[in-house]
Amino acid sequence: MTNELSAGSGANSARSSLSPLQRRWLVGVLLLSLVLRLGWVLLADPEPKLKGGDGPFYLHLGEQLIDGRGLRYGEPVAVVGPVYPAYLAGLQLLLGQGRVVSGARGGEAIIGVALVALMFELGWRWRGPQVGLLAAGLAAVDFRFIVEGGSISTESLLTALMVLSLWLYLLSLERDRTHWWVLTGAIIGVTALTRGVVQFLPLVLLAHLGAQRTGRGLWRAWGFLLTGFMLVVSPWMIRNWIFFGSPKISHGGAAHFWMGAQGDGRSLRKSEMLTEIDALRIGDGGADRYSYFADALGIIASDPLRFVQLRARRMAEAYLQPYGTVTLGVVLGNESIMLMLTRGSGYSLGDVAALPAFWPKLWMYMLHFGSIVLALYYVLVRWHTWREWMIFAIPVLYFSGVYALLTVIPRYLFPIMPLYLLLAAGALVDLGVTAAGRLRIRMTRRSAGAAMTPEERRA
Repeated sequence: MTNELSAGSGANSARSSLSPLQRRWLVGVLLLSLVLRLGWVLLADPEPKLKGGDGPFYLHLGEQLIDGRGLRYGEPVAVVGPVYPAYLAGLQLLLGQGRVVSGARGGEAIIGVALVALMFELGWRWRGPQVGLLAAGLAAVDFRFIVEGGSISTESLLTALMVLSLWLYLLSLERDRTHWWVLTGAIIGVTALTRGVVQFLPLVLLAHLGAQRTGRGLWRAWGFLLTGFMLVVSPWMIRNWIFFGSPKISHGGAAHFWMGAQGDGRSLRKSEMLTEIDALRIGDGGADRYSYFADALGIIASDPLRFVQLRARRMAEAYLQPYGTVTLGVVLGNESIMLMLTRGSGYSLGDVAALPAFWPKLWMYMLHFGSIVLALYYVLVRWHTWREWMIFAIPVLYFSGVYALLTVIPRYLFPIMPLYLLLAAGALVDLGVTAAGRLRIRMTRRSAGAAMTPEERRA
């Protein structure tokens, strides 16, 4: 069966071999990414502050797994998947309880290097070695990914698994073998057990498959992908069915839908939520003991326009704030650069630029907004070749669409930021090729003009 890869030119033309110089560049990029990430973990931020946030929560779940109690926080939980707690539990068994934090952070630094390598592989398979090297280089020096490697949270692992899933998906499209489709589905399943929002990605990829294939080949490929996915997630769904009476992968979606609809549409702290949800109680059990969904629908029905405006405002806020600036500020200084630059603050631009966090934060903002703008430019310029870039646009639209209905913060959008970098790398390569072509034309015209006699020029 003829099979079109998402790249417009196809896999064979895009995946040209690396030159010796490009191989050296790739090795250099990977080494640089390793040095920057280990430098952050071991030197810049060797003792992270884990009070509050998700770090202590995940460490507790890891300890519960070690003790044989399963995922419990007083009672069984299903608001998070088992993958990241299992990662922490494995490190605790290997290194001991006292070294689990340093081991996890070092491991996530290595995962960050793996992400850079996957960015190269995905870009290479998509558009060729130039795009792959540029995408990997951008990811290697992006402080958003560097500082996240020092956090005890799912983001680094989830982001790497997302990119790995897409890479395997492109491999499956290219090779069209049963075991590749099953493996792709299995890795997507592992990603969904890292964060439940990924659970509908197999359905979304069906739309992409539909643009590539027709007839029985589509359903065969998707059926094997879904089989691999279900093989991985089924034990967890059965566990949730036993504990909560509902075979869901994640039990937190309805609560986030409700929080996104009421008040100012933000996620509530535990103490605030316990006060607010008492009136929603409808029984005992897991997350389904509260009428989150019904109450949210009632709020939306009372003023649909307000809900649309509220979610649009929260989504815009999440996109306008790069993830990682807070973590960077904790280590290098919590001064608000925005407030220091406002009129009447008494600080000059020189004072602000002298802050340790200024240049790293500026670099974060440049790569964040630059990649988004370049990605949009790439999509608009290549609109007619939509099959080429839709492999990245589909996950971006999926994540953005899901969180537009739930609560959203910059952290939740972080796993799709590499996809913007890949599209931006494609745009930069195109702009470079265009600029080089114009320069060649200019040089050719000048050479031709210099070779003409004065009479020929006058003619």
